Amino acid sequence: MTQDLQEEPYAEQGPDESVWPRPQTTGSGGGPPGEPKEHRTREHWIALILEFAVLFIIALVIAIYLQAFAIKPFMIPSPSMEPTLQEGDRVLVDRTTYHFREPRRGEVVVFRFDPNNTANWTQGSNGFTRSLDLLAEILNITHQESLQFIKRVVGVGGDTVELRDGALYVNGEPYEAEYEYVQDDDNGKWEVPEGTVMVMGDNRPNSNDSRRWGFVPLQAVIGRGMLIWWPPGRWATL
Repeated sequence: MTQDLQEEPYAEQGPDESVWPRPQTTGSGGGPPGEPKEHRTREHWIALILEFAVLFIIALVIAIYLQAFAIKPFMIPSPSMEPTLQEGDRVLVDRTTYHFREPRRGEVVVFRFDPNNTANWTQGSNGFTRSLDLLAEILNITHQESLQFIKRVVGVGGDTVELRDGALYVNGEPYEAEYEYVQDDDNGKWEVPEGTVMVMGDNRPNSNDSRRWGFVPLQAVIGRGMLIWWPPGRWATL
């Protein structure tokens, strides 16, 4: 026997009741009801300022990291490296290479002066503490009084460097320079200790260098001159 379905009694709708959803009302400007337009505008600007602040901090951290451990700009302060580098040139200094090897003859290096003052050496007994010292230098916390010089390596640890009327000899052999330089008539002989380099300016008659104040400890070396980036007409690798 089939069961007849019984229809539920129909309830009559009152005048204020509706089966359709009522439209939501909004505040002025299209926001949630009761929220002033000025409040929403202020929140928008606060969010925008915070976003720019975060981006600025990120860019600042990246710039500090790059200068401390990768590439640092440097301005040539004197004519001692002419004709290779002229006073006022801007160069980029590679701070990475010498973490993995020592400087080589012919390379242009930047170092802290006075290099024989241990206060001007990169401090720390391990890689972590030395990295902290490099970071502190960029933030102008350490090495505030040390000047930065740029010269060319003419001898490494264990070399015998000699000048004969201005001609350069290394370990008894004439040194064939692959760069231009201004020769003088200087004479002298030096034994380069291990852990140091001997440096000279390319403008030898007008350079205050290892011939005057001795050798540069590796701890005082900041990095290797990589290229001239300013002025544009002098772009060149070193």
